[in-house]
Order: sequence, then structure tokens, then C-alpha cells
Amino acid sequence: MNEELVARLMSSFGMRFLGLRRGTGIPARIAGMVTSCGPDDGRHDRTVELHDSDRVAKFNADWYEMATEFGLFSTDGRFLVSLSPAVDPVFDQAREEADDWQDPAWWECVWGLVELLSDWDIAGAGAASRVLGSGYGYPGFAMSALDGSVFVVGTQWQDSIGVAVVPTPYRSPTLREMARRNMGTRTASENEDLIAFLGRRKG
Repeated sequence: MNEELVARLMSSFGMRFLGLRRGTGIPARIAGMVTSCGPDDGRHDRTVELHDSDRVAKFNADWYEMATEFGLFSTDGRFLVSLSPAVDPVFDQAREEADDWQDPAWWECVWGLVELLSDWDIAGAGAASRVLGSGYGYPGFAMSALDGSVFVVGTQWQDSIGVAVVPTPYRSPTLREMARRNMGTRTASENEDLIAFLGRRKG
């Protein structure tokens, strides 16, 4: 993944990219599965209707309020953002042309360590960049606190967009089951994160 490209894209929506992070013990792919969780997993949601002309501003406000309430940010405003290989079009093209395109290495989700700046815009410029969504006003992302104590995702539904949060995700029955199902099918680094995630105490 081209880190210079990622840094440039993130600067356009108010995040300072501080580098890729592997071996965190926090599985990025599992963080993206928060929308499969239910009330028994401790999930919290806020949504904004798609036809709302103010949806970007409302989503951004909801994201920040929930991220603050549930402890996404470190004391210096840092957190992790899951990055798909598709963020880098050169890498994406190489994957499409490769004979071994099914190799897990081509599909590895990795964490980007970021710092939130004052001029951030998650659902607008962030989603438009394709790093945090599929287009302006259509967010899609997964984030984690540095210690894995909370997962925060942005997603699209049929008639709305929303923020979903799962605190202490390693206690979530749904996410633990998905981690077990993914075990052994990912890259070595991802498998190590899955083992660490499942090894955390549920109590």
C-alpha cells in the first residue's frame, strides 16, 4: 500500500496519517463486522436519513459525539482506521491482474494510525476520497481505539447512513465467533491479531 498516497488522501479530510500498524492484536477485518452485531453485543447506533440534505453534518456530529463518549480517541486525538488495499489503485490493479489474486495477502486489511485535525470531515470529504466511504455523503469505514477497547463503524443502509459502536468488542459473542471463523484463512499477521483478540478476557 502506497503510504504517501494514503497520507495525501487523509490530509484532504482532516486526518494526519502516522503510518501503517500491524501486529496490534486488534483484527481490522473483524472491526468492519460491527454491523452484524446486535443488542447482546452492546451495540449502539445513530442514523440519518439519506434524503436529509444535512446528512453529512449530522453524521459528522453523531460520529464525533459517539467516538468521544465511547473512548475512540487517545489523549492526543489518535486512533486506528482500517485501510482496504483498494485504497491504492496501483495495488488494486496489480491484484486484478495477478494469477494468485485469491492469496490473502492481496486482501489484507491493515490499520492506519491517524491523528484527528481541527478541519476534519468524515462523511463528506472523507467518504468522497474513497478512504472512508464510496462517495460524498456515503460513509463506510471501521475504526478502533488504540487499545482495541471500542470499534466504531460508519455504514450505509437502504434509506439511511449511520454510526454503529461496539464497546469492549472482544466480549462480543458475534465478533468472537467471526474471529474464530476467520482463523487460519488470513495472512500470518492477521491470524496473530485474531489469536490475540480471542485471547483477551471476556469478563
